[in-house]
Parts: sequence; C-alpha cells; structure tokens
Amino acid sequence: MKVGAELRQLCAVLATSGALLSCSGSETTSQNNTGTEVQASPSIVYSPASVTIGVGATVTWVFGSVGHTVTFDAVAGRPGDIPGPATNTSISRTFATAGTYTYHCTIHPSMTGSVVVGSNGSAPPPPPPPPPYGAPKNP
Repeated sequence: MKVGAELRQLCAVLATSGALLSCSGSETTSQNNTGTEVQASPSIVYSPASVTIGVGATVTWVFGSVGHTVTFDAVAGRPGDIPGPATNTSISRTFATAGTYTYHCTIHPSMTGSVVVGSNGSAPPPPPPPPPYGAPKNP
C-alpha cells in the first residue's frame, strides 16, 4: 500500500533527524497464554509498543534487516536480554512471573516497549468515565 510505504519513509526520516516521538502511538495488544509477536521495525519502533499476556506466555520479537536489541530494565523476574544487533531473526522469551517489564533498544535508545504479565492475560478494565457535566450524582 502506497500510504504505508510513505508513512514508514516519514518515520525513518523523523527518526534519523531525532525528531521521532512515536509513530507507533500507544498501540497495545493482548494475548492469553498463546503468545504474541512484537516487530522491531526499521522505523525505530517496537510494534506494538506494549503487549499484555498471561503468566507463562511467550513473546517473540521479530527483527528485520535493521539491527536492534531488547534490554529489560532491572526488575525481579525479568527474562534474559536479547543482545544485538539482532537482524533477520525471531527470538522468544517466556514470562513466568506477573509484573510489568519495560525494555529498550541499546542501539536506538528512543525505542521502548513493555510487556504486562497478568495472571489471566488481560489488562485491568479502565475506570468508568466521569458523569456528564451537570448530571446528578448517585448517592
């Protein structure tokens, strides 16, 4: 698709200039214990930026032609880092402990992501929205 190619090219230009804030937005995906994939893209983003899985599930990082790493921040229960530069390969890690595991690429420090590991593989529900302005409050 032409628009997708143009967006990737724009992201690459912005990343090269250091102006990339996030072309992935706040994209999140959830999976149960079947696992999920995270693309380490040439546009210098992990996509999706955050995944939610269950305890014991596996996340696979898919690397293309641009070298990246996956380095987890220091927290108990984190899996092993993926050293780099990893290119043209897929590498998986299994998460045995509930928690939030943030990570980054040591080659491209603006690349960050997270794995949220919950006991049932789903994120907690969002809080209810506030009542409309001027609406009566429930007792």
